[in-house]
Amino acid sequence: MAFWRLGMREKILKLFADNNTVLAPDGWTLLRGVDDPRSVVEKILCGCDKDDLPFPVDAKWLQSYIAPTKSEIPTNGSDPSTESAVMMVKVMHDITGNSTCTGELKDFVTHFNNRYEKLRAILSKRREGRGCLDISVAKKRTGKAKIIAMVGDMTETRNGYKILSLEDGKDKIKGMINPNSPAYDKFVLEDEVIIAIGEVAPKKKQYQETFFIDDIIRPSLPRHGNNVSKRGIEGKIAFIGDLHVGSESFMKESWSKFISWINSEDTVAKDIRYIIVPGDMIDGIGIYPNQRDDLEISDVYEQYREVARMLSEIPDRISVITIPGNHDIVRNPEPQPGLPEDVQSMFSSNVLFFGNPALVDICDLKILMYHGSSITDLADIHPNVSNEKPTTAMIEMLERRHLVPVYGKKTPIAPEEQDHLLIDEVPDIFVTGHIHRCNIEEYRGVMLINSSTWQEQTDYQKMRDIKPEPAKVVILDSSSKKVSIKNFA
Repeated sequence: MAFWRLGMREKILKLFADNNTVLAPDGWTLLRGVDDPRSVVEKILCGCDKDDLPFPVDAKWLQSYIAPTKSEIPTNGSDPSTESAVMMVKVMHDITGNSTCTGELKDFVTHFNNRYEKLRAILSKRREGRGCLDISVAKKRTGKAKIIAMVGDMTETRNGYKILSLEDGKDKIKGMINPNSPAYDKFVLEDEVIIAIGEVAPKKKQYQETFFIDDIIRPSLPRHGNNVSKRGIEGKIAFIGDLHVGSESFMKESWSKFISWINSEDTVAKDIRYIIVPGDMIDGIGIYPNQRDDLEISDVYEQYREVARMLSEIPDRISVITIPGNHDIVRNPEPQPGLPEDVQSMFSSNVLFFGNPALVDICDLKILMYHGSSITDLADIHPNVSNEKPTTAMIEMLERRHLVPVYGKKTPIAPEEQDHLLIDEVPDIFVTGHIHRCNIEEYRGVMLINSSTWQEQTDYQKMRDIKPEPAKVVILDSSSKKVSIKNFA
């Protein structure tokens, strides 16, 4: 590669960023084989409508404009077949560049109406969703009925009855659950959308507009879910968890062991094609009280430069797929957009940046990435959820088809016009981080992975009783559906 091209990648990445898209690793490999790639890209972008550009721009799309021969692709001393093995990553859902939030009250009304309508559509497709009535219709009759509603306020009477406010956007009704009802043990959250099966009370004063609930049905997942083993991905996927670079507690020696291994001739290491980082690449600044006392690098941009240097030691054949977390420099309310372009430009071209959450497709394998801040919210209020086993929270999210099923807790929500925290598509893999635990489980055909961390326990974490399981790398072989864990601690 000519020396002048070393800075060319950053210039080309900016050209695509200015047009609200990014360049995939295989796209850069293709562009490296042409004369004056910047001029080629400028010409392509000049002839395209910005709204028609794919996200990301990959080699397949670029080939309609340029078609270098294999011999023209410079390898910088590496094997061309190795570089071409970097597979295309397609984004299916990402808030980046699509935010509509202004913070006005009307945004919240639009947001929750959108949540209700989308979850109502999912519930309507269920067998139990057939024959559901609008609340306004149900209130005019007595006897058996089914309604689809969002749960509002919840209280409990002295004799143990649970009282729910049920709304469908047009009307509302009081729901009552008898302690002997099958629905009584189904832990209900405010703001979740359910099918309530029961009976409209007789028109008596004490039961005015009351719906006695016998059972509750959630959007949930199909009984058999997806089957990861049927997907066509080649190679393995590694999940490396929250890095927290910049912290004095960052485990440098363990990371060095990982880098040595990923560059070794180990048969598993050589077969890894993707690495997933579900947020918190840096420790940030001002995230918790007196955090500066725990920092080795006190400048947030220097923290990112160090991460970029570290990730540059990962072989180019591997695509690194990242999203932000609560320690990264994006807005705190979720959904969060991808990292700013000036930060992205610090990294090698094999590092891809998406928002939090993001749904990506790798060779028909759908991976839902979410940092996982709401895990702690669910652990605080749900009796069956614990921080020690975060997959318990992930199951509750899948059951409700929403990543932040309760509004108003520790996880702030940006009231976007479209609720980007909904789980519309059933993923093959659902990965989170945040809790610093290594936890794996399969639920209705979906592989649940809460990845580890590269930060030892801090004093702040001790105070909050957070017990990390650091330096563990989860490795998924999707062809066999086998998961292994490699410990670098």
